[in-house]
Amino acid sequence: MFQSTKPKGITLVAAILAGVAACSCLSVYAETSYDSGASSDKPSGSGVAAVKAYLVKQVIKIDDAADDFLKNAEEYQKIIDANGGDYNKAAINNGGQILPLLIKMQGDYRNLHQNGYETVEGIAAGVKELVDYDIYLDSGVPKSQSSTDSPAAPVVIRTASGELVADRSGNIFHYVIEPALWGANKDFVKRLSPEVSQKLHGVVVLPRADVLLAAAKNCKQETEKFVVDAKAWQPTPDACLGALVWMTPTFNTYFNDLSDSLYDPTGRYVSESRVLDMRGIMGSLQFIYEAIMPPLQQKDPALASQLKSEYAGIMHHIDQADARDRKTRVANSKLSKLEIEEMADQAKTMSDQLAPQLKQSAAIMGLKIPPKPYL
Repeated sequence: MFQSTKPKGITLVAAILAGVAACSCLSVYAETSYDSGASSDKPSGSGVAAVKAYLVKQVIKIDDAADDFLKNAEEYQKIIDANGGDYNKAAINNGGQILPLLIKMQGDYRNLHQNGYETVEGIAAGVKELVDYDIYLDSGVPKSQSSTDSPAAPVVIRTASGELVADRSGNIFHYVIEPALWGANKDFVKRLSPEVSQKLHGVVVLPRADVLLAAAKNCKQETEKFVVDAKAWQPTPDACLGALVWMTPTFNTYFNDLSDSLYDPTGRYVSESRVLDMRGIMGSLQFIYEAIMPPLQQKDPALASQLKSEYAGIMHHIDQADARDRKTRVANSKLSKLEIEEMADQAKTMSDQLAPQLKQSAAIMGLKIPPKPYL
């Protein structure tokens, strides 16, 4: 959907190229590293207590990222206000402040999403008590596209002036914050004049400050509630196994998202490759399984070992997909649709193999698989 150039001089330079239709995508660069799995954050021990400890720790990090995002959005709004709401004027007078703020806010988003929510999605989306946060933050679709299996996100956001920028039009991450920060929704950005764009190293749009601030406030409210409910959640072996049963089969669908982000861009998944999200989602499921595995290990060591091996196989498949994806991106290319379809088919085979084994393990351990969370 977009192509980028490396920064010149200071590490805050941005590059933007016109995208599909009237949309432009903004990619701000900084010298940062990325860790999608948060494997070092996983607590020692086993059982449902370890699952909850990991969840609470990660959700607190998400809330911290929301707090930082709000502070940076407020600072950005102050700069725009100081220039009378004129984005061209703000870019000329305060470009050296604006670009670092955009870098910070894009980093905040990654900590909210890739480094944050995705690392616990296997838990949150897989249990009834927490699934509403998945729908609100990350998976909910616009009301016009909703169905029993794809609930609409109840996100309603107004700017300080009262303008309605989100009215159950999708989850807050992929339909509001991400497209605003990366310039993938023309309604969420302000286009700069050619002269100002040239002075700003080719930046052609800036995110609307009022949209970012309204979204940041809304997101912070939701993550605060998420922390409270994560701490209050009382996990059971039944619920944890249910998360595995309901979330593992979603594995292949993430490749559909990867294909859409490359070939049918809608403003979603433009900040990072969808492959990185897979690592967090499936890694959290692998963690759940290993945490609740000891009773199964005692009763049926062969099945326990087989399940452990198959989750490891899923993670290896993601590693391979990541390597192939990175290779094409380095070459300024992209995975072919056929390659993505082949990887999706392999992913489906892997998750399909796990489904009956997980149900078998429930019977062996005397557990009852709960209903699908969002039914």
